[in-house]
Amino acid sequence: MKNRYKQGKAASAEILRLLLQKMAAHPAAFNPVTYALWYEYITGINSPLSKTMNELLADGQLLTDETVYELYQRHIADGNLDAEQAFKQNMQKVLLNLTRLTEVTGDEAGKFNEGLQKHGEKLAREMDSDMLKSLVGEIAQDTKVMRSSVESLQGKLHESKSEIGRLQEELLNARSEALNDPLTGIFNRRGLEVQMRNLFANPEMQGKYISFLMLDIDFFKKINDGYGHLFGDKVIRVVAEVLKAQVKGQDSVARLGGEEFAVILPDTPQKGAFAVAEHIRQVIEKAKIRRLDKDESVGGVTISIGIAGCQVGADWLATIGNADAALYISKQQGRNRSTIYAPEKAG
Repeated sequence: MKNRYKQGKAASAEILRLLLQKMAAHPAAFNPVTYALWYEYITGINSPLSKTMNELLADGQLLTDETVYELYQRHIADGNLDAEQAFKQNMQKVLLNLTRLTEVTGDEAGKFNEGLQKHGEKLAREMDSDMLKSLVGEIAQDTKVMRSSVESLQGKLHESKSEIGRLQEELLNARSEALNDPLTGIFNRRGLEVQMRNLFANPEMQGKYISFLMLDIDFFKKINDGYGHLFGDKVIRVVAEVLKAQVKGQDSVARLGGEEFAVILPDTPQKGAFAVAEHIRQVIEKAKIRRLDKDESVGGVTISIGIAGCQVGADWLATIGNADAALYISKQQGRNRSTIYAPEKAG
């Protein structure tokens, strides 16, 4: 994906060293797919992949070419292929059953129509009361058979409608899981991209200004080292909850990996975005986060924020890159601050 890997040359060189060590212990070939898989795992930018990989590695499983390709298709390639394929297969079964049922009902309808024509021809002749009574009985019997066939079709149609509804719900849930970060419940990077495509396709958004906040938890490694990874995960969840509480309407929040977040603020000028950023920063700074292993709360967690914006229709990926550059300046200037992107400063 565009702008997915944002580590600099020095950081990526260290990642390369680490992933080569990891890859060497497994039989999978050293190809781009394997490299991408381990890169996303080591950097922590793909939470669903990390969860699956951790489970496999904890069980002592070795990654073969087949396993790597399956993981790549499931967690890195666009779309939830398994869910889509299952949905298509189940829908084909439902439609095949309906086709067979309507064919049977169609045959019954044809026979019923032929019977009505014959009964009509009989009625055109002279008939005594016994013959008329017999004809009425035949019509009643044919009608009963046809009604039974129609009722059966209606029942199956109702069942098929319910089944299609269930399949649609399963597909939507699968797609939702593919777009959400499992730790926080907010969008992941893929969800952010889908949200941006939807916003840019919305006619009501055309010509409007959109602002982006890039946020990073300050000294997160020290938090993990000092209090443990469980507490680090809780800090990430708390930050996500604060972000969700501070946005509204079409605003969106995403976790891009590790301790990095993004906020989309449609129809918001930079001045308004700065006010939102500062409010979020202050709320998090004042928060007290309770430890899970001890009866104490930890305060003083801070975040740094970068802000940039563009008109809807412009290169939003480049704008996120600008917000990231502004975030870097916030880090350089002492952290725990918000910075609006300025080309002359970023250069």
